[in-house]
Amino acid sequence: MRHSIYLSLAALLIRADLRREERAWRRKVRRSAYDIPWDNPHLLRDIGLEADGRPIGRSMNEDQRVTRRIHLIRQLMSLRIPT
Repeated sequence: MRHSIYLSLAALLIRADLRREERAWRRKVRRSAYDIPWDNPHLLRDIGLEADGRPIGRSMNEDQRVTRRIHLIRQLMSLRIPT
């Protein structure tokens, strides 16, 4: 004996709604992992940011950074194949 079409349809819609809620919950949890706590200066300092969002310190000084950038640009220019 088969179930009613209405019962089958209701069960299908309930399963679909449960899947939709599960996907929405997973999406919310996934996004919250990347939220930056802008309103808490202590947590910002823990992740290496000032209260205004800038990095706390530079790991390299300006001369080293410029030298490295010039070196990388020269490497890229020498690797290009002239056409």
